[in-house]
Amino acid sequence: MARPVTISDDQILEAARAVFTEKGPRATTAEIAERAGVSEGILFKRFGSKAGLHKVAMSSDIAGDWIRREMRAQAPLRTKKDFERFLRWQADVLRNVAPVVIMAWSFRAHVGALPADLAGPESAPLVAIRTLGEMLQEEMDAGYLQQRDAPGIAQIITGSVWYFVFLELLLGRQGGAMTEDGFVQQLARLVLADLLPPAQRTGETAAQKVVEKTKPARKTKKKAAR
Repeated sequence: MARPVTISDDQILEAARAVFTEKGPRATTAEIAERAGVSEGILFKRFGSKAGLHKVAMSSDIAGDWIRREMRAQAPLRTKKDFERFLRWQADVLRNVAPVVIMAWSFRAHVGALPADLAGPESAPLVAIRTLGEMLQEEMDAGYLQQRDAPGIAQIITGSVWYFVFLELLLGRQGGAMTEDGFVQQLARLVLADLLPPAQRTGETAAQKVVEKTKPARKTKKKAAR
């Protein structure tokens, strides 16, 4: 008689992370159990509750390692195109993360307390800000960006993207709301206005003028003589 297949805790946690990321607070243990290929009873036996499963699956250690690896993969950060690419990536990630963070707040020990996953120096948001700050500082030290307060700029960038995504989730893409293209372009321009070395800013301005000169002139229609 064949032995029953045993689903490991790691397989269950991988399924839980996927469902929590996709559905946030709406995720159910039934959906997680189905994704993992086990019964709900197994989930409760191994992790105690939905909150217990969420705490383990979305622990700061796991999230922190992923953030460091994926953010580093977005390097370099030297030009406007680099920053626009990074901001789009960050917005895409936060669209999945925001519902999970909202869910974490619902599992707080008491009113006024930080969620367990967001407490401490290794919480995911702080790891993200610190990693981005390190990346910016490396570009500054290499001479690609001017020396500025890298950790402060990292926090401004991350906070701006968080707020953009939060409003998008809260209000949807209603008429008058800033589009992702508009947000990304404006934020990259504002950040780089002080970060780009003068020579590079001059080079970009010159290039823009060349583009403007090469644009075909608009033809005006002459009024027909009466």
